[in-house]
Amino acid sequence: MKALTALCLLAGLGMVFAGCESVSKRVAERFMSDPPRTKFVASERKAVFSAAQKALKRMGFVLTRSALAQGAVHARSSIRDTAIFGAGRQFLFEVEIIAIDAGSDVRVKLIELLEGDFKAGATGKLVLSHGLYDSFFAQVEQALREESLPSASPST
Repeated sequence: MKALTALCLLAGLGMVFAGCESVSKRVAERFMSDPPRTKFVASERKAVFSAAQKALKRMGFVLTRSALAQGAVHARSSIRDTAIFGAGRQFLFEVEIIAIDAGSDVRVKLIELLEGDFKAGATGKLVLSHGLYDSFFAQVEQALREESLPSASPST
């Protein structure tokens, strides 16, 4: 029993001192964070926050988290059918708005959830290139333009 414990301890120490080079590239990529899609917007953070919410709603997404203090807006799409019977697909948007000197940085991650087998559950992956990114940024710009238009007041 002591020999087994010593062997496990020795193997654990060997893994600790082996370093990251021993980890395969595939496993290492799982733990690396992919950069979000970022765009600079020349508006204050509060206006961009409101515009991001409007943009996601116009695109048919449901807001799941909205926190102005953290500059975070999260939303999900409806579950869509795929070509495989019983499988479903859903998109998640994670938006972070950071105030900088001349405006705001909008950082967006689009995650695709796929579910095909009930035993396996849904698998999520970050989508690096998709038309939804362009649609989102276009909708944000449109919402900001609409907010900057002077509202027509009724004349008496």
